[in-house]
Amino acid sequence: MILSIFLIGFFATIIGAVPPGASNLAVIKTTVKENIYQSLKISYGSGVGEVLLAFTAFSSGMVVQEFFAMHIWLQFLIAGVLGIAGIYFIKTKQIEKRDSRKYSSKYLTGFALSVINPPVLIYWVLVFSLLRSSFNLGLESSSLGLILFFAGVFLGKVTTLYGYGKLGTRIQKKKPNTNSSSLNRMIGIVLISLSLIQTAKLLLF
Repeated sequence: MILSIFLIGFFATIIGAVPPGASNLAVIKTTVKENIYQSLKISYGSGVGEVLLAFTAFSSGMVVQEFFAMHIWLQFLIAGVLGIAGIYFIKTKQIEKRDSRKYSSKYLTGFALSVINPPVLIYWVLVFSLLRSSFNLGLESSSLGLILFFAGVFLGKVTTLYGYGKLGTRIQKKKPNTNSSSLNRMIGIVLISLSLIQTAKLLLF
């Protein structure tokens, strides 16, 4: 039972994290331009952010679900922001020189990219609704169960992003001269695609 709680958290996270998102693309870009060890910092930060979203959904899932249901405009806003971000990345030119004096924490970047992602929060609300209706895991009454579940969430997120990091390594080996412009264009196309998919879901369902 204890192991199953951990595995449910682990695989539920992988299912939600496999589709390309901001964190995944940031990991690929960092791996290609720097190395996989630097991208792991983003992965760890994203893992913490994923745990925070999962905990929020666990503790106040119905409130979150009702909020998004009552404020459809917010979901359209999120889709619009994704589209604008995609256009920005496509139009962003390659920056040849990097100012060594500038420092941005990759842990914080990963955390921010993970947390500022309402669709993932909704995903976790649905996951916990399913778990409560179909399984009797006793998460509400077991501190150890909660710790193991969220440990699975963290490890699932890090594992998925590590897989994206390995993909970045393959890109780096096959196309060692890949520049920032190409990567930005790829990120932009994915973000615009996500925006269109989100908009279509809101209009059709």
